[in-house]
Amino acid sequence: MRPNLLTLHFGTHGLDIHAYGFLIAVGAIAGVLLALRQGRRMGFDTAAVLDLTFWALVAGIVGSRVLYVLVHVSDYGRLCAGVGPPRPALRVLRDCAAPLYIWQGGLVFYGGALAAAAVVLLFARRRSWSLGNVADLLAPSLALGHALGRVGCFLAGCCYGKVTSLGVRFPPASVAYHELANAGLVAPGAPLTPALAPTQLYEAAGEALLFTLLMLLRRRRRFPGSLALVYAMGYALLRATVEVLRGDTSRGFLFEISLPRLAGWLDLPVHQPLALSTAQALSLALGTGAAVAYRILRRRVAA
Repeated sequence: MRPNLLTLHFGTHGLDIHAYGFLIAVGAIAGVLLALRQGRRMGFDTAAVLDLTFWALVAGIVGSRVLYVLVHVSDYGRLCAGVGPPRPALRVLRDCAAPLYIWQGGLVFYGGALAAAAVVLLFARRRSWSLGNVADLLAPSLALGHALGRVGCFLAGCCYGKVTSLGVRFPPASVAYHELANAGLVAPGAPLTPALAPTQLYEAAGEALLFTLLMLLRRRRRFPGSLALVYAMGYALLRATVEVLRGDTSRGFLFEISLPRLAGWLDLPVHQPLALSTAQALSLALGTGAAVAYRILRRRVAA
């Protein structure tokens, strides 16, 4: 785990290159380049696709960060208010600006997906484009970019899993160490966290498989929008499954369901709930809606 990939030195000053922000940027660039290539193949105007991907990225980053901050609003409030001795004014400003530090980790996928979807819908209507074709154009790019972004999550230590014997230990500079230390789950001065399930890598691998599947299916689309719906169903299943292993409980549960036998079989703490987190509920809604839409549209084509 390397929260900072490297530090660039300029005289007496240094600039940290954060792994999370770097991988997010790489994922965004890869997704845009893929969309431009796919757009040419599907007959879309290249300049228009570039505009679309730019604004979808902006909306996605803002939406995912806003939802993350809302989920952790009490933490940011305490950070801004501060405890202990008085702080210099610049330190106060820096702490209060913490919600802007996206390069340190902290994006909620569903918040970004909803914001980006709204931009895509408006853009498609303005250009009189088929929404299904536009969604199919962007689905592989989303899977590719998300896979790379989850690797960034792993390097930063955010979105971590539950304690398990077959896990990964994160260093003090990671988000996982910081949050577990604040919760009293890491002893003061401990060099590493307990072994945690590498949920970031599980999701990255799942996204990579979804990307491969979409690329294989792109030439055999059953109807416009089919690729996007396949991605929605696949991601919903992936996310709901990975959520069972997630350990950052600050994201919240709608209600808690504990399954001690299953937890023991998975080598997880039996006292921690496995469902139903907010993300699992959203995944259930997304997967169900996508499955229903796929069946209806497929029947229309066959009729």
